[in-house]
Amino acid sequence: MLLAEVLGRVWSERQLPALAGHRYVLVRELGSGNHAVAVDLVDAGQGSMVVVTTDEAAARASGEPILDAAVVALVSGLDHDPRTARTGEVPARSAR
Repeated sequence: MLLAEVLGRVWSERQLPALAGHRYVLVRELGSGNHAVAVDLVDAGQGSMVVVTTDEAAARASGEPILDAAVVALVSGLDHDPRTARTGEVPARSAR
């Protein structure tokens, strides 16, 4: 599983029938900065921090064997924020 930030939605003009009806988002993996398109199973908004599963776990979560990335959770709190790890800033602790 990966931590990622949702950058925005992705639309397609044409797609395989197995992909119809799904919502897709562009995500950026925190730490590496790698980008991916993932099916959004939790209705995440732009700027949200999310958990993304990949490969077989994404296919299982989405119910579509063709999919290899799926947003499966919205992150509401984190003790260590990878977005600030490089700058040395100390992130505010989230209320629990």
